[in-house]
Amino acid sequence: MLPDLGEITSDESYADRRNDLGFWEPWVRRGLDSLGFPQPGGLRSPGESTNPVFIGDNGLVVKLYGEFWCGPSSLECEAEAYRLLAGHELPVPALLGRGELRPDATGWSWPFLVLSAADGRPWSRATAGIDRDAELALAFRVGELLGRLRRIPLTGSGVLRPAAFADLLRERAAATAADHREWKYLSPALVDAIDDFLPEVAELLGASAEFVHGDLHAGNLFVAPERGAVTGLIDFNDVHAGDFRYGLVQLHLNAFRADRELLAAALRGADWPVTPAFPQEMLAFTFLHDFDVFERTPLDLTGVTGLTELAELLWGVDR
Repeated sequence: MLPDLGEITSDESYADRRNDLGFWEPWVRRGLDSLGFPQPGGLRSPGESTNPVFIGDNGLVVKLYGEFWCGPSSLECEAEAYRLLAGHELPVPALLGRGELRPDATGWSWPFLVLSAADGRPWSRATAGIDRDAELALAFRVGELLGRLRRIPLTGSGVLRPAAFADLLRERAAATAADHREWKYLSPALVDAIDDFLPEVAELLGASAEFVHGDLHAGNLFVAPERGAVTGLIDFNDVHAGDFRYGLVQLHLNAFRADRELLAAALRGADWPVTPAFPQEMLAFTFLHDFDVFERTPLDLTGVTGLTELAELLWGVDR
């Protein structure tokens, strides 16, 4: 007897079930059967994730998309990302299949993707305790990968649209001060200064839209320190036709833990010119990011007295 998907009727019920291996395993196995894939001996959950994701011991990954928590748009973005990235010899999973858990349902059909598993280990685990020079070399390789992503043609994409990215930034500009008052990472005086600090979105954006991975946190980036290689980049729910600098926000404040030496190495790898305006531009993208990007930043920011100081503290790198 398959678990009842009909009990997932809200954001709350989805949140309760999304990482529940016992609930999803029978459905995952049925989905693999429906596409003719071999069954894994065992399945595991990689941990907390927005979408239900399960990894088989045979190298298959199944990712499910619900109708809650932006599931429909996540599927749309992810499928489009894999289409655009195919054939470019990048360290990203291969899209092996696409199906629906309930293809004949009158309601949500529960679409899913079958992917290959990423090689290596997540940045957060792989870099713990490694030699500093090796860590900097890996950061350089990450920058090289981001530079390659920038050059992916977006021609023919009806999903990744520059206008949608600009609209997202405008929405964030309207909401970010209120969010920071609630989050309390910054002093009230700094929060009060955000609206005047932010430039118009059109003034901030680069001349052309580029492929941007919007969630480069430490669990989405895989590396093999023993080979000095970036081996995997996963989770394309939040890709954009946007600005390269937006993608740096999660990379630096989450994966790199606000380590400016690692950031500088990545920028060299990406061949990104660091201008005197870079720290303030990056602080603007930090405020305009769609996530709570200060959540895992290991810095106490409450004593910072001005936004220029904050920009240099977070984003000041050697030029």
